[in-house]
Amino acid sequence: MKIINTTLAALVAVSISGCGITTQSDYQNLLKEVQTLKNDNKVANIKASQEGYSKKNMERVKITGVGYGAESNFEDTSPGQRRLMAIRASKMDAYRSLAEQLSGIQINSTTTVSTLSSRNDSFRAKVDSIVRGARVVSITPLADSNYETILEVFVSKDFYDKTFVYQEEPKKEIAY
Repeated sequence: MKIINTTLAALVAVSISGCGITTQSDYQNLLKEVQTLKNDNKVANIKASQEGYSKKNMERVKITGVGYGAESNFEDTSPGQRRLMAIRASKMDAYRSLAEQLSGIQINSTTTVSTLSSRNDSFRAKVDSIVRGARVVSITPLADSNYETILEVFVSKDFYDKTFVYQEEPKKEIAY
C-alpha cells in the first residue's frame, strides 16, 4: 500500500513539474486522474482481499428434483390439452421436490388410538419456499400417458454444507 501511495505521489510530482500547469482546468484534470488511480487501487485491494472468499463461493453443488404427472380423463379437454396439463403437473411436482430439498418440509400428523390399537392416522405435508435458478433438464413421456420432468439447480458449497451435510457437534467431556 505504501509503495502504491509513493508511486502516486511521484506521478503527481513529475506531472506537475514536467508539464507546467497553465490553466485551472489542467489542474482539475490532473486531480481527477490522481483520484481515478487511487480509486482503481482501492478496488484492486478490495478484490484481492475478497479473492479467497469468491473462490469458495464459486464452488457449487447440483441439486436435482424429479416430478411426475398423469394425463387426466376429462372428456371436455382435447388430447393436446391433457398432454400439456400432465407436463405442467410433472414440472410443478419437480419444483416441489426441489423446494423440499432446499427448504425442508413441515410435517403435521395425528394419530387416534382406541383400545390400544390405532384407529386413525393422518399426515399433512407443507412446503413454503422459493426456488430460483432451476433449469429443466428433461421432460420424458412414460407409459400410460404419464410424464417425468427433471429439474436441477446449483447451490453454493457453503449452502450445501450447512443444509445437507450433517455435522455432529463435538462431544463435551464430563469430569467425574
